[in-house]
Amino acid sequence: MEQTKKLIIEITSFLDKKLKNKAQREILNTLKNISLEKKNYNHQIPNTPPKRNSLQKALKSINSKPLIPLRKSIFLASNEMKWNIDNGSFYEKNSGIGKHYLKGNMNSELIGPINGSFKSNEFRLGLFLLEPNIFYKDHKHEAPELYLNLTNGTHWRFSNRIWEEKNAGSVIYNEPNMVHAMKVNEIPFLSIWCWPYNSSKKCVLVPRKDWIELE
Repeated sequence: MEQTKKLIIEITSFLDKKLKNKAQREILNTLKNISLEKKNYNHQIPNTPPKRNSLQKALKSINSKPLIPLRKSIFLASNEMKWNIDNGSFYEKNSGIGKHYLKGNMNSELIGPINGSFKSNEFRLGLFLLEPNIFYKDHKHEAPELYLNLTNGTHWRFSNRIWEEKNAGSVIYNEPNMVHAMKVNEIPFLSIWCWPYNSSKKCVLVPRKDWIELE
């Protein structure tokens, strides 16, 4: 419990220095109000990360000075974490999300209604990993979304705009129903991920003509 709590506090502290936008600050304020006391702790049975090698590679790649405390906190909290693989539960059945995503993702919820180490009815905060060379198809969801990227080399596409690389330490904020996609390069994609509300709603794929060549 204690190392997970310290990790959440470290995430909160980092975001407090980073976030300027009003909508992002509202998410941060909600995070600050979630109890990290023992009575709100929801013990998860720790497990070995299914994508252990990619997680280790991602963590070792983090060398930006402002992110070092987060990297250390993740290492220390790892023995308390339960890691999950999204087998399509974030999407409707037969959505077509693709085998590359299904086989190459992993997450651990620090806060959440079911799998979170600390309980919240809607707010979900955790770590999200994609293995190298994965294309995560264009999609949208009703929940606003906040990402704190911890690794370099991942490209993002928002709506119909061109692909752009986002560096470690960058913050991505997707408004509700904003279409977005990701391309991971040689470094596994590791991020802090947050859905503050509407977190039980399914994601919806938004088809693009270039999917076949990107996969």
